[in-house]
Amino acid sequence: MSERFDDVVRNAFDFLGRSIDELEKHPKYSVIHFYSAIELFVKARLLKEHWALIVMKPDQADKAKFMRGDFQSAGLKEANERLTKVAVDGLLDEEWKCFEGLRLVRNQMVHFAHAAQGDGDDARKEMERIVADHAKGWFYLHRLLTGRWAKHFADYQEATQEMDGRMRKQTKYLEQKFQLLMADIAATKAKGSHFMDCPSCGFESFEVGEAVWVGVGRCMTCGFASPVLTLDCVNEDCAKPIPLVGGYEWCPECGHKYTPEQVESVLDDDDKLRRTDHHDPDDLSHAGCGNCDGYETVVPLDTGDWFCTDCFDIEEHVGQCDWCGGNSTHMPEETYLSGCSQCEGRLGHEKDD
Repeated sequence: MSERFDDVVRNAFDFLGRSIDELEKHPKYSVIHFYSAIELFVKARLLKEHWALIVMKPDQADKAKFMRGDFQSAGLKEANERLTKVAVDGLLDEEWKCFEGLRLVRNQMVHFAHAAQGDGDDARKEMERIVADHAKGWFYLHRLLTGRWAKHFADYQEATQEMDGRMRKQTKYLEQKFQLLMADIAATKAKGSHFMDCPSCGFESFEVGEAVWVGVGRCMTCGFASPVLTLDCVNEDCAKPIPLVGGYEWCPECGHKYTPEQVESVLDDDDKLRRTDHHDPDDLSHAGCGNCDGYETVVPLDTGDWFCTDCFDIEEHVGQCDWCGGNSTHMPEETYLSGCSQCEGRLGHEKDD
């Protein structure tokens, strides 16, 4: 099925390229093609598991028809559910919300008039919104292709980086908005806030806290908001202040690749972790993450919150599973039967038997 996988990926890159080319003159089709690319990349990842999974009804999948392209494919929701349940490699909450939002906007473009096609302030604001949406969507997609899904798209890393350069040029449409915000940004800085280059649009309008800080950063230009860790790059030859939005991110200045272990080390060195008593089994130093299924990637912050060093999810509480006894965030109800992010509960145990 490698041939079919390559076909889907090449089509996805083709739609991305068309989206960029059409943005200025045909924004409606740019939006439609951008979402089409997103969905194709998700389906390509699903295809790596099994060809029948991208068919709307896998139990009725016909391989001969599939090879001819004579089938109805699963939508984004179904594809993500199957990736989550079958491959345990589905979209994170923020990725799903972003991509689903793009799907809804795409549907509006298909059925209704498009405000960006015209002159005046309304058209300009709509274009700014489209560019901001695309920047955010590409941020999450690029993170998938070069991060969690990198091994599946290894042959397309060069194409991904080339597309990254093209996508980032689109943010020129936000330049005017950024210029208008500079006075507000300066006033906010004077009150003690810090600003860094936005991971999504690239403008220095991403508001964060201290030099080493964990919290939710927000961009005044494109509206991108995400849990973030700000720090001085651990690469001594770089050591520049940077924001990270995930445990496997790269330094935007020198390209140093981070790991969740390094993230925890930074937090520990800068006294951002709550000190725990290792003699007390109830005083947890680590827990599992119910958002990304990370094993013991969640650590207690000195603020009282719990922070995942992998996906950067921030939660107020952790819970204990009634079946396996493990601790994690996003603990569901009825854990004795259905389990948690670290186990399948009694029902899964009985199924295995």
